[in-house]
Amino acid sequence: MLLALAVESKERVAVQGKRKLILVSVQTSCDHDFVEYFRQVPNQDILYTFRVVKTAPSFTITIIMRNVKSQRIMYKIKNLDGCEFLKNQLMNKVLSRTYRALLVNNTFFKCPIEPKVYFLKNLTEAMIVPSIHPAGYYQLSMRVQMSQSSAPFVMEILWKYKIVFFK
Repeated sequence: MLLALAVESKERVAVQGKRKLILVSVQTSCDHDFVEYFRQVPNQDILYTFRVVKTAPSFTITIIMRNVKSQRIMYKIKNLDGCEFLKNQLMNKVLSRTYRALLVNNTFFKCPIEPKVYFLKNLTEAMIVPSIHPAGYYQLSMRVQMSQSSAPFVMEILWKYKIVFFK
């Protein structure tokens, strides 16, 4: 059974050229079976932690960006082989930049993912938005799935953000 524990961060604003990116929230959730918890570390703005309780021999990653108002999917990567990505991050340059932004002390993950407590940083800054991104209100989800789990995902990060253009 999937129980979502949502952890929301404070709204952040970044100005890039003639546009403003407003990060409304970052939510994390997990299945509480393979991953016991996935949350922000208390009293830390950029540090998140999760505890893997069962060995993960393989996993896939699904990333979906959608317009919140219309629910139109703007971008989708479905079932990217996570272990292959960890072996060769250059197979996807955008994800590689995001992955490196999340690492704590340059500690790289490798398969199988062993049971223990892990840390990630900068969930609020890891989201890379291309310069051609249209204005609007969006949701970007990154799900980690495992064939050994009956849940729709074992971990998820959900970013909600707005892009505003100004003169």
